[in-house]
Amino acid sequence: MDSLGSRLKKAREKKGLTQQDVAKKLDVTNGAISGYERNYRDPDSETLKKLADLYEVSINWIYGRDEKESEYTLPEEVISKVIKEAEAHYGVSLRDDPVVESAVRDLINNLAKMKQSTQKND
Repeated sequence: MDSLGSRLKKAREKKGLTQQDVAKKLDVTNGAISGYERNYRDPDSETLKKLADLYEVSINWIYGRDEKESEYTLPEEVISKVIKEAEAHYGVSLRDDPVVESAVRDLINNLAKMKQSTQKND
């Protein structure tokens, strides 16, 4: 079973974020994020909630109680394919700025969530 730190790192990397990106978004130090991921320290409950929200995973998944990351998170290869197709179509890079890449990933996941929710209600 993965440790809390390795799950946090896996979730961060899946979102395409650096430790610095996460530290800025949560208003904590880079050292704090590094410490969480290396199992030197545990996040407090409020920080844990913020991490789960940012990474779109459940707190149970972070603690290793639930193997499913999120019912709403698309596989990385699907998101990468959509990003690559958009880059090729428009002749731009969406991955050269972590903020833009994160926004694109969030948009793709949110649209998928919305569509899934709509289909469940039909």
